[in-house]
Amino acid sequence: MGVFVLGSYVNANSMTVKQLPKAGQSIQAENLWTEHGGKGLNLAIGIHRLGLPTHTLLAVGHDAAGNSLLDLLQAEGMDTQGIIRSAAPSGFGVGLIAADGNNIIAVYPGANAQLDTNHVQAASRILHACQLVCAQFEIPDAPIREAFLQARQHGIRTLLNPSPWRIPDPTVLALTDILVLNETEVAACFGIADAPALSIAQWLRLLPTLAWQGELLVVTLAERGCIALQRGQTASHELAWTITAIDPTGAGDAFTSGLIYALLHHYPLETALRFANACGAMVAAQPGVLPALPRFTAVQTFMAGQACADSSSV
Repeated sequence: MGVFVLGSYVNANSMTVKQLPKAGQSIQAENLWTEHGGKGLNLAIGIHRLGLPTHTLLAVGHDAAGNSLLDLLQAEGMDTQGIIRSAAPSGFGVGLIAADGNNIIAVYPGANAQLDTNHVQAASRILHACQLVCAQFEIPDAPIREAFLQARQHGIRTLLNPSPWRIPDPTVLALTDILVLNETEVAACFGIADAPALSIAQWLRLLPTLAWQGELLVVTLAERGCIALQRGQTASHELAWTITAIDPTGAGDAFTSGLIYALLHHYPLETALRFANACGAMVAAQPGVLPALPRFTAVQTFMAGQACADSSSV
């Protein structure tokens, strides 16, 4: 039941501020912390901690950050043979998190941009033994296209989270079975106007009209939960969990990790979305990302002790 993750690595540097700055404004940060990050790394560790065998292909530099990442993965008990050492420096990111939970993030790709089709082809034996191939957009299109093409040729499902947003390669979209987007991304992907103003009822009517031919489309809506459309089914909505949001960074990656775990364990869609929402909520309720990515038993405990947001809030 292995998962092949086309990963990315970012040396993540985060600061908390009272409010996000306006253009040209300098502000004072209240806290600072540095940790290993990157959407692909978050996804891989999130899946691994939930208990699925995880194989990660990602690139880092010959630098202190790259060395430290290898130590981290080995400490987590993860396979490191897919870690590519590049002449380019490791990816680097800066994030600002406001008191209201909103954030802005800037990322320099560094070694992530060096991942190419040759790296995917070299890892083909491992990829072909997996049940799911996952990708995000902190790496170039070419390795994603190659990995998804190999997956399609071998009957392996694919999952794409096109974040940070860029217009997806049509070939990649055509090879995607499961598409996971947030509200901003789904609006950009399908040309939806005034997406934030749409009610849940409007979203549920809209999803079946979108030009999507894959197996499953999932849209995360932060505190309003998520909506999904499975091929041959009606669109559905799953409520969010009631939490106090501290830092939303990485919550989407945790959500996707939980969704992958649940789908590969054949959970019904409603249960899978509920489990994924719990994973995302657990990360959003804590500062930082990697320390917050939960293990399966922690998610069970959280779900047993929490209540979903009241439907009147959506």
